[in-house]
Amino acid sequence: MKKIGILFSSLTVLALSLPAVRADVVLSSIISNGMVLQRGVKAPVWGWADAGEEVTVEFAGQVKKAMPGPDRKWMVELDPQEASATPRGMLISGKNKILLENILVGEVWIAAGQSNMDWTFHQIDPAEREFAESQKENSLVRAFHVHRNLMAGIPMDDTAGVWKDAAQMVAGPNSVSAVGFFFALDLAKSLGIPVAILDVNWGGQKIESFLATEGYQVADLPFKEPDRRVSRSAQEAAKQIASGMASIEEASQAAQKGLKMAFNAPRNPYGEAENFIYNAMVAPLAPYAVQGTIWYQGESNRGSEDYLKKLQALSAGWSQVFRVKDIPLLMVQIAPYDFSKGKDPSASLLADTVWAAQYKAAETIPGVAVVPIHDTNIDIKNIHPKLKRTVGERLAAAALKNQYQKEGVLASAPRFQSASRVGSRVVVSFSSILNGLTTTDGQVPSWFELSSDGVSFVPAQAELQGNTVLVSAEAIPEPKFVRMGWRDIAIPNLKDKDAWPAFAFSSQPVTR
Repeated sequence: MKKIGILFSSLTVLALSLPAVRADVVLSSIISNGMVLQRGVKAPVWGWADAGEEVTVEFAGQVKKAMPGPDRKWMVELDPQEASATPRGMLISGKNKILLENILVGEVWIAAGQSNMDWTFHQIDPAEREFAESQKENSLVRAFHVHRNLMAGIPMDDTAGVWKDAAQMVAGPNSVSAVGFFFALDLAKSLGIPVAILDVNWGGQKIESFLATEGYQVADLPFKEPDRRVSRSAQEAAKQIASGMASIEEASQAAQKGLKMAFNAPRNPYGEAENFIYNAMVAPLAPYAVQGTIWYQGESNRGSEDYLKKLQALSAGWSQVFRVKDIPLLMVQIAPYDFSKGKDPSASLLADTVWAAQYKAAETIPGVAVVPIHDTNIDIKNIHPKLKRTVGERLAAAALKNQYQKEGVLASAPRFQSASRVGSRVVVSFSSILNGLTTTDGQVPSWFELSSDGVSFVPAQAELQGNTVLVSAEAIPEPKFVRMGWRDIAIPNLKDKDAWPAFAFSSQPVTR
């Protein structure tokens, strides 16, 4: 049944990717009623029209004109605007006229990733769902919800999606990303202006699915070309789609009569590729003006030695296609989870590959940041943490601090700074401390380990001493390496008194 669902979703996007056969002026799916335009930058508006047909766009006192190019695509760029929560109309004129209504101006962010970003309100904690439903009248929060399970081997012209207000964002199984909603809600509350997310998610998918071709090139990653049968002609694709749709329609009519009839499912004429989500669900949104991206993905890349390079590719590619220099990419650190099902409590493959890459990306890629969530009542036997509100709010805090330079925002997690030996004990110091160290449960710091060779570690005792932690282990009288929480199931309790939990850290040398 999943394959059938993907088939019909793919047919939807295929049917929307045929601009060459259109006569009247038509718009990209994202240029629609209820949209939120990014403030402070030039905002593209685009669609398709007949060759030689001048298109006029009127909005908020601006009048912009454009002529279609050889591919019949036209685009105008509205001048930068101030944020506005007052709904306004936009008139697009050519051979026909299209009046769009209820348009706001504010902040726009992409919310992308796999299942933990994809999770909607019928899947999360009931108390959080109840809180979200209490916000359904919030007029400042919106989303462009891209339909799930769309795929293509080459970048599509358009995709299938719809703008939703707050009530629609939290309604039923077709609601939007819970993390994305809580992010937008907190950002709108803090900024006092409209905030929208572009909701682009697919559970269980690797980061490769989301990469733009441009990103592969910048990060020097090998790019797998799409299936050679891919059609680059909309007219050729239309014939294949029509043939398959006729068979599906016949089977559908039979089913309505209570009869089961096989049908000839059409092959996707636009083929498949490693970055099929980008091609079908992200590329058609560009170059819609956005501020940045929130990103919750990585479980499916556990064990990928090149995850850092792929984060570089994601950042570089999306920076290019969305025309945002060093696009803000705010990541959620993947929560601890027992991938071994209890067979290997010392496993650290998630930590060694995904966590390590996320930390390094935050240090080396402009615009990238990572937020920890391991203190949010994580169950290591459930890969889908049910509490999403804190996740969204921490992403919002990171945005408020990094992108909007808001004063007084608590958006800091203690990070390992140095370790020195005093006798048989190790003094571990941290940076990014706001108001001193403590623990989440009032107990001594947990998940500290020591080693004499940097390979074999043993559990250690730890105690707080001001803004440092004293670590010792009877079995390691002359410790040379220290680490904290560097196991896939580890949930360390060290935190800042008023802010976030401390980041875990891998094997670090101890100085004398």
